[in-house]
Amino acid sequence: MENYQDDNGFDMGETENRDPDAGKPREEGSFPEERKPEEPVVDPEGEDPGIGAFLNKLFVVAGGILTRVKWDPEKVKKNYIWIVLGVLLVALVLARTAGEIKNIITGIRGKEEKEMVEFVETIPVKVYTVKRMDFKDTIPVMGRIEGSREIDLKFETSGILESFNFEEGERILEGDIIASLNQREALLKLKYAALDMEKAKKILDLGGHDKIVYEQKKLEYESAKRDLEKTNIYAPADGYLGSMEKHVGSYLSPQDKIGSFVEYGKVYGVFDIIEEDSPKMELGQNLDIFLDAYPGESYSGTVDMISPVIEGRTRTQKIKVEIDNEGDLLRPGMFARAVINTYEKKDALIIPSASFKKKEQKYFVYTVHREEENAEGAEGAEGFSGEGDMGIVEEREIKIEYLTHDMAEVASGLEEGELVIRELHREYKDKDKVEITEVQEETIF
Repeated sequence: MENYQDDNGFDMGETENRDPDAGKPREEGSFPEERKPEEPVVDPEGEDPGIGAFLNKLFVVAGGILTRVKWDPEKVKKNYIWIVLGVLLVALVLARTAGEIKNIITGIRGKEEKEMVEFVETIPVKVYTVKRMDFKDTIPVMGRIEGSREIDLKFETSGILESFNFEEGERILEGDIIASLNQREALLKLKYAALDMEKAKKILDLGGHDKIVYEQKKLEYESAKRDLEKTNIYAPADGYLGSMEKHVGSYLSPQDKIGSFVEYGKVYGVFDIIEEDSPKMELGQNLDIFLDAYPGESYSGTVDMISPVIEGRTRTQKIKVEIDNEGDLLRPGMFARAVINTYEKKDALIIPSASFKKKEQKYFVYTVHREEENAEGAEGAEGFSGEGDMGIVEEREIKIEYLTHDMAEVASGLEEGELVIRELHREYKDKDKVEITEVQEETIF
């Protein structure tokens, strides 16, 4: 163990097994093993402290030198003292300057972030002015005209079809003979029955027969008369021939249909209602009916029948509407359109259907209010002057009385003249700042 001093007189302390070449000039290309550098200090937020880390390292090195050196006043050279003092002075100046630079940079960055946040929080919106109006909901439907009665034409007896007295679509009055079978046998039977009845009547008058024989002959005559009537088909009411399905000369039985008879004193409109609208249908609702055959004309009617069944293939429900057929212009099979009046109310409070949101079986709208500090002296709804105004959002629960695809009648929760956000393309919450880009006054949705 021995004390060791460098060439400038600093006592470097006792050393053990010290390299005898230490302190001697190094040969070119010969370097001692370097100390592994310390890892840089990283800021907790993930940023390299830069100047601060450099200054910290400088203080550590200077402090290490001062603590390791053992001062020998007699041998210390004054230039080392001045060097150390200079290093400390420079370090202090740099530390102060770095702090000021960091404060300036942080202040500028914070200001930019604040301005960015304020810009992002201002949301452009389109609003609707809540108003009262006469509200009417209608359902457009399509269908066809059908006769009040459509009867299959069949004979009550067998025979050969001898005549069809009307063409398809031709008008027929009540009691007219529509078609007839060959009546030869029926007429002969009726003729013989009439002669037998007349003969029995004469004998009864002369006292040769009793009354029972006469009554029997009379019944046979009536039966022959009914058999003759069965060879004809009579119109049960005013109407027209709907169809002809058999031709003259065909042999027919009572099961064969020869055509159809349609009564048209009153006709019906049959319309298909989609499943979604079926809950709105009620008996007695009014309809306006339009036919392509008579453009510009309209007919009125009321719902007389609502089918209790939704058809599986078309997912529609049938309704039937009685229509007065004045002038016999409406014919079964005509294509018809109709508008059903399902709901009507005067002075209803209306908003667009797109302006509310359903959450947990409740309905909410987002009203827009002007910021209180800017409200004085402004004009328009709740102090707004028009497009470009800034406002604050308020989430509010409402109750809906009636709902359509485009509009909703509000029962409570809103007042006339308030502004609501018209289209909810994003999530809004209380106190959101918004900029009004459009104010809708008309009820066109």
